[in-house]
Amino acid sequence: MSIQPTRGSLGSAPMRGRDSSASAVEPGPSTGAAVVSPELFRSLAEVKGQAQFLLYLADQIEESLEQLAGEADPCHGAFLCKILGMYSGQLESKHQGLGDRIAETCQEVYVTVREYDAV
Repeated sequence: MSIQPTRGSLGSAPMRGRDSSASAVEPGPSTGAAVVSPELFRSLAEVKGQAQFLLYLADQIEESLEQLAGEADPCHGAFLCKILGMYSGQLESKHQGLGDRIAETCQEVYVTVREYDAV
């Protein structure tokens, strides 16, 4: 039996290799004075966390469907159907939120790139 991450543990992804206390990331001296905001890194971490949660939900749906296919007990089958409905509802609502968050994050990336190119 594997340990599955909880919903709370997938809420945000760690920012690997980045000091979260830094106020901005500045490029080297030859690249100009463009500054990347820490909010952009937080947005990217949030997108990654939400995507991980969607992957977790998809895995749970797949596992529950496999269990349902081999289930002989009608009561346990009904329970699995309820669980599948719950997972599906979460997958649908989280997927819509992720799309919006991805669009917002991409806008932030575009603005950052434009600011960098203008330097």
